[in-house]
Amino acid sequence: MQTNIPRGTVQITLTNAAQYLIMGLFYIIVTKTNTLTQQDIGALSVLSFLSSTIILITTLALPTALTKFTSEKIGKNDPKEAASIRKTITKTVMTLSLIVFTAASLLSSQISQTLLGSSNYIDLIILTLIYTTLYNIITLYNSTLQAIYLFGEMATVTLTYITVSRAIAVTLTLLNMGLKGVLVGYIAGAVAAIAIAAKFTRGKLPKTNHPTPLKPILKFSLPLFITNLTILTLNWADIIILSLLTQDYSQTGIYYITLNSVSALSILWIPITTTIFPALSEKHGLKRPEEITDMVKTSSRYLTYITVPTCIGLAAVSPTALTFFYGPNYRNGAAPLTILSIATIIVAAYSLFATALTAIGKTNQILKINIIAAITTITLLTLTVPILKTTGAALTRLTTQLIALTLAIHLLKKEIKVKIDKEALWKSTLASTATIPILLTTEKTLNTKLPATQTFIAEVVVAAITYTAALRALKALKHRDFQLLKQALPKTLTKYINIIEKIAT
Repeated sequence: MQTNIPRGTVQITLTNAAQYLIMGLFYIIVTKTNTLTQQDIGALSVLSFLSSTIILITTLALPTALTKFTSEKIGKNDPKEAASIRKTITKTVMTLSLIVFTAASLLSSQISQTLLGSSNYIDLIILTLIYTTLYNIITLYNSTLQAIYLFGEMATVTLTYITVSRAIAVTLTLLNMGLKGVLVGYIAGAVAAIAIAAKFTRGKLPKTNHPTPLKPILKFSLPLFITNLTILTLNWADIIILSLLTQDYSQTGIYYITLNSVSALSILWIPITTTIFPALSEKHGLKRPEEITDMVKTSSRYLTYITVPTCIGLAAVSPTALTFFYGPNYRNGAAPLTILSIATIIVAAYSLFATALTAIGKTNQILKINIIAAITTITLLTLTVPILKTTGAALTRLTTQLIALTLAIHLLKKEIKVKIDKEALWKSTLASTATIPILLTTEKTLNTKLPATQTFIAEVVVAAITYTAALRALKALKHRDFQLLKQALPKTLTKYINIIEKIAT
């Protein structure tokens, strides 16, 4: 099954790229047509926070446990126990989901008043609750698909949800249904994804009536749940505190758009961490720490070569990027976008080490990291937001992520030998740095002469050529890098990869 990892990484990469493209198009359309105002987007961020909170409470990080323990049992050739684990976790999550849905529905008026300042938004709260419950089901299915290395099917489920949900959402908003149309679209997409996921998982694991004790599973997942609680704080504290301290939903909406823009960069590392997680778990179950070390080092190489240039490039041209995607009204989010782009390099590295810690069962260590990060976040936001507003919020994220990465490396070293590809790190950084003066010159030269669209496209082309040339000059890429790529992509693309290989090496 591990032979599926290179191909699975590419499949998930392409799916995530399509996912963020579709999500980006959604925000581009609703912002440029003003069918959702900056205030509406600010309110949507609050509803998203509500959904994220409920998902956290009702899943208890059990989907991650499903992937870990199911893949371990399959690695030990025990499919019946794997099926039993899946059944127990699914039953637990769905029971919690129905309980919270019922309770929150009864309290929808109070929730509306608290979050949106009025009890007139009960319908939005109810729609959010329905969507959230359905999304939990999708998460359980995807965890199963991940555990049995069906990355292509997992990618299809995700792409189905995103495509259907955003297509219907943007159509309904253009028909002046506002936020209600957005949420109806989310629900429709979730239903379509569940139907496909059910088909993909049918018959993949044997039926079983053997009950698996929940206690050992909760022992793994509860520390991770508390970790996710701190992650919720890390992901949403700046938005909530920014809203509370400024009372300006327009500013919150601009910052939320900026965060969503940066989150699109997760397509650079999520495919890798997603596909190596079950493999790392299997290696841990088989007690092969040296192989975990090798997988982490190899993953760090490819993460470095793709995240560093992309993030540095976006930071350099952030004003043009925002104008290109969302219009000139969002240009004042450039400073936060620059800071958050640099922080994303750190986020990618942290995600790799956190994945390794999770795979070897050290969720308590991740909890420690995130508690420290959450306390740091709230403290810094309280100090910086009143003075620097959105820039202060972005600087807080950068500082917090740097602290988290330092702690993750330190704690992982206590469990396994940690290696990163130092050659890739310095060569990629040097090549990326070489693009900065060229990008800034291009920005200054073309910004007053060409529309934002043409300027941005020119900057992307210039950055790609400069980075590629620098990598070639540094002899950074090796033949083995392209061999892995050939394994992942269809054979019909081999001749094109060979051409690129000749140019790059």
